[in-house]
Amino acid sequence: MSLNLCVMQLELVWSAQLPLHQLRPWLREQLAAHGEPLRWAITAVESTGDHSRKLKIEAVVVSSDT
Repeated sequence: MSLNLCVMQLELVWSAQLPLHQLRPWLREQLAAHGEPLRWAITAVESTGDHSRKLKIEAVVVSSDT
């Protein structure tokens, strides 16, 4: 089994129904789909017309080859 570091950039839509205090757990859940998040940052936030926001995320995740 080997571990890999993967650097990624994602664009995620932060729904207006998701309160701020739930943003961090939601982001970690989204990143977990790609591996174990090691580091991540929100690098940009853009408003959309429907009161949601587009988040640009840069992350390093650890994944394993099985």
